[in-house]
Amino acid sequence: MASKPPATAGHGPPSGEASEPDVDRGADEPELVEAVQNGDAGAYSRLVARYMDPAYAVALGILRNEHDAEDAVQAAFIRALDRIGQLRPGSRFGPWFYRVLRSTCLNLRRREMLRSHPEVPDTARAGDDPHRELERRQQRERILDALSQLPERQRTAVMMYDLEGYDHAEIAEVLDIAVGTSRANLHHGRQALRKILGDPRGDAE
Repeated sequence: MASKPPATAGHGPPSGEASEPDVDRGADEPELVEAVQNGDAGAYSRLVARYMDPAYAVALGILRNEHDAEDAVQAAFIRALDRIGQLRPGSRFGPWFYRVLRSTCLNLRRREMLRSHPEVPDTARAGDDPHRELERRQQRERILDALSQLPERQRTAVMMYDLEGYDHAEIAEVLDIAVGTSRANLHHGRQALRKILGDPRGDAE
């Protein structure tokens, strides 16, 4: 690949985002988007760090290939940076970026390309305790594997609603579906995910 988005890390928990409060991690996004539109590369690095992991999980579920998923995420971040001027003032980055990512993945899948690009180095957590890192990596791989087995829309609904905190209206906009369909995708996706992970509990939405 000719170029890479700024400050891309590996697929583990982004070190720059770990201390952010859980309240609404997208609350500062209109400010960050405006900063990027004004040429602030550091602001885009924060957005990349924030969305790298969930974007990779979504891409992996669509493309079913780790190398293709990595390349698709890189391409989507570059494409989003090129087009970020399209976002209106006050817009959140997340829902719009997921549309860019999904479109990128589907295009790549249709063309059956991206087989020889270099991997993104995993350097974000070099100073972590190796045992804790191994546990995190195993847990992450287990969850990513389970998510990859869900149908695309169910997987995206689970990722965006449960992990990213988007509401059904935003998910429906990303997937171009009705709000009720988004709720159904989340319900069935949760049930399927729990079954894959061996959780005997029923779905309690």
